[in-house]
Amino acid sequence: MANGLSVDGDAWEDHARWWDAESRRAVEAMDVTPETLTAAQGAFGKLGASTVGAAYAEALQARREAGQRFGAYAQSVAEHIRRDVQGYRDVEADAATTLSS
Repeated sequence: MANGLSVDGDAWEDHARWWDAESRRAVEAMDVTPETLTAAQGAFGKLGASTVGAAYAEALQARREAGQRFGAYAQSVAEHIRRDVQGYRDVEADAATTLSS
């Protein structure tokens, strides 16, 4: 391409794979099992179950949801990278075809 402009597709694919992995790590790191939620609610005894325990379980549930949202965001970044790199490759191939005809 003119003036030596090029996109390192392999490097961008590596970056997209990092985002794929980050997506999985975020979900796994922030996940909370139903058993953990039940245990959290009961962790403060019979009297605390409806107050502190409920608030603790709610905070853990919010943590799980945040991990799922970040995981989805990270996956969308990976997809965006791949889509843009493929778009660049398609334009470059079309330009090469146009120039050679």
